[in-house]
Amino acid sequence: MVVIPLALLALWGLAQLILVASALVAVPDPRLGRYFSPEILARHAEYLRPYRYKYWFDQLTGLLVVGIFLIGGLNARLHRSCERLSARLAPAGPGMRQRLGAVLARLWGDHSWSGATLFVAAYLAINRLLNIPEDVYFSWHRDRQQGISVESLPHFLGDEGKSFAISLLIWTCLAFGLYGLARRLPRWWLWLGLPCALGLLGAGMLDPLRVSVYHDMEKLPDGPVRQKVTEVLAKAHVEYEDVYVLKVNDVTRRVNAEIIGQGPTRRILLWDTFLTAMEPEEIANGVAHELGHLRDRSPGRLVLAAVLFLPALWLLSRFLRAMGRTGRFGFDGDHDVRSLPAVFLFWWMFVTLPDPVASWRARAEETRADDYALELLDQPAAFRSMMVKLGRVNLADLDPPLWRFLGHSHPRILDRLERAEEFARQKGRLLPEARPELFAVPELALPPQEKKNARAGP
Repeated sequence: MVVIPLALLALWGLAQLILVASALVAVPDPRLGRYFSPEILARHAEYLRPYRYKYWFDQLTGLLVVGIFLIGGLNARLHRSCERLSARLAPAGPGMRQRLGAVLARLWGDHSWSGATLFVAAYLAINRLLNIPEDVYFSWHRDRQQGISVESLPHFLGDEGKSFAISLLIWTCLAFGLYGLARRLPRWWLWLGLPCALGLLGAGMLDPLRVSVYHDMEKLPDGPVRQKVTEVLAKAHVEYEDVYVLKVNDVTRRVNAEIIGQGPTRRILLWDTFLTAMEPEEIANGVAHELGHLRDRSPGRLVLAAVLFLPALWLLSRFLRAMGRTGRFGFDGDHDVRSLPAVFLFWWMFVTLPDPVASWRARAEETRADDYALELLDQPAAFRSMMVKLGRVNLADLDPPLWRFLGHSHPRILDRLERAEEFARQKGRLLPEARPELFAVPELALPPQEKKNARAGP
């Protein structure tokens, strides 16, 4: 059971070496010059260069941290420290905390629940703290440097704190359920998996609440944009709560449109930056593309994902028991909270190793969504213009290396643009010859560097 994951890790490492090598020798496709000026292409290349290696670096450092905890015995040491700290913090005398502790102790099986919970929180906090310098540099400093972020450092760190608090709550509850049940029941995976699978089915209904933690939203006011969007929704026969504007222009210049929620909470969400950068027809095509994704999110696929949760937990139990029997990793089995780093290792393998297959599927879904938007609205010129602006404003990777095989969730933008042009030809229409000046972005939507160039232009 342990040898198979190691072999998969070796194959993953080989695939990543191929990816890194391809990035070193990548040459931009000259056809991009039909849509983007040399200055824009150079800016994209300079901005994206380190990001092409960031993914590989992140995975390597994450595995290194897990390895140090398991092989170096840091999981056992951290657990002992947390047990000592929990003993000091235990409330003396009657009170609400003591009554709550008694309830949790009954659910857990004894009073070691507090040390176990502290261990989970401490392990998550250590991982988060190790990632903060890199996140500040890549997600805040470089974006500020390029003018696509206007977020202050305190605001950025505040959002990071919110994200950590949410993940801490989720992982602590899952760990309490996992280890609390595993200490009592050999088939804990069944008892934990069933409610988690049911929760997964309805989790999408909470998306509006999750988004509102970070940004304000308000209903899209009446006008040409709302009229265009509602016409698209009526044409697609989609039920929704309403169309909302997400207020993000105080933190970013990036643009996006998305559909959040599920059933009665489904909302069409347009970033205010998207409304600034796009014309009404382009906004309608962006919404139509998202509606194409909605067709792929069928109830059957959601049920399948929920059903697969059970065998995944069963495999996790087998994995932890096999590692625990070796006596080399600082824990005894799937009932031991010190196995938490191994849980993260399993989760990494379960999610990351199938990346090439998952990315291939994601690219296929993006292509289907593009085709749906083109067929629904029959506006290839607006779709093409929207796609060029999207790539330009978001500083997207216009020509990722080895995009067909590894790690890229979207098709190359060049292929998407040429697909729209081919659609127009099949309909017997001729689009205007593509040239960078044809796809002008409103000055309000440009970062400071490009605003200066726009004022100094012809």
